[in-house]
Amino acid sequence: MRAAPRRHLSYASLVLLLAADVLALAALLLNQWFAPGALLTWLLAAAVTAVAMPALLRLSDRVFAAARASRSVPFTGESFP
Repeated sequence: MRAAPRRHLSYASLVLLLAADVLALAALLLNQWFAPGALLTWLLAAAVTAVAMPALLRLSDRVFAAARASRSVPFTGESFP
C-alpha cells in the first residue's frame, strides 16, 4: 500500500534517495570491476537501478508501514506527543 496522501513528498524523497544511492553504488562498482567507458558505466548503472526499482518501492512501503504501525512518526506540521 502506498503512503498516505499527506506523506507523498516524504515517500517520493525516500524513493529518490534510495534510487540515487543504488545508481551511484552500481556506477562505482561497475567502473571498478569492468572499467568500461564513463558513459557505458552510467548506462549500465541506470539499467541496474531500473531493475531494482520494484524492490526499492517495496522497501519504501515497508518503511512507511512501520511508521504507521508504531504511530511514533507524526505527519508534517504535527507535534510530537
